[in-house]
This record gives sequence, C-alpha cells and structure tokens, in this order.
Amino acid sequence: MAFVANATQQLTLMDSTFNLTEREKRFLEKSWAKTFADKVFPAIDENIFSVLYSDKASRPNTPVNVIVGALILKEALGDTDDELVEALMFDIRYQYALHTTSFEEQPLSDRTLSRFRARVLAYETEHDVDL
Repeated sequence: MAFVANATQQLTLMDSTFNLTEREKRFLEKSWAKTFADKVFPAIDENIFSVLYSDKASRPNTPVNVIVGALILKEALGDTDDELVEALMFDIRYQYALHTTSFEEQPLSDRTLSRFRARVLAYETEHDVDL
C-alpha cells in the first residue's frame, strides 16, 4: 500500500451536512465534533506515519489522519473498534470530526484499525521509534 497524504478535505455536492436542518447544524456546531474537527484533526501529522507504507506504486492508503483521529476518538469516548466503525457509518458527529462527511463510503473497518496498530507496533519494535 502506497502512502498518500490526505491534504485536502473538499466538500462534494453530496456532503451529508447539506441535508441537515438549521437546528441540526447548530447542534453539530456546538458539539464535541466541531472542536475535534477544528483543533485536533488538523494537528495530526500524517507524514510521521509514511514510513509504514510502501514506496512502490500501489493502492493508496486509507487516510492516516482519519485512522489516527478515529483512534483518538475511540479512546476519548471509550468505544470499542466495532462501536467506532459503526458510529462512523451512522453518526454525523464522527464523520464531521474526521472530515469524512463527503465520503461516499466511510473509509474505516475494524481490520483497518487493527492492521494500522500492528504496523505501528512492528515499526516501534524494529526501529525503537514510537510514532
């Protein structure tokens, strides 16, 4: 899997936030998701994790900032992997926080999370570097 940074988070015409009522938008803007989307998510440096991916041309990776952000949310909110994946599919707050409201399909699965953690652990074991 090749590393591709997720530099742009552009809204599409099908963005799910466009279907919200004004009241729903106000509640979303007041929720924890707004703070996470504005403060935490942009601070995630994907390039740190590029060492986990192949230099060869291949299928691009799931956006690392989405994976890392999801793992932060998982710990902060006390979710299991399955709960996190389900919440990302159905809860607009998670999508908003992780800038995935325009994604046709949410990019995470429980395997994405476990494989990412395994790669991080293997890298730390081999190189004695905690990413």
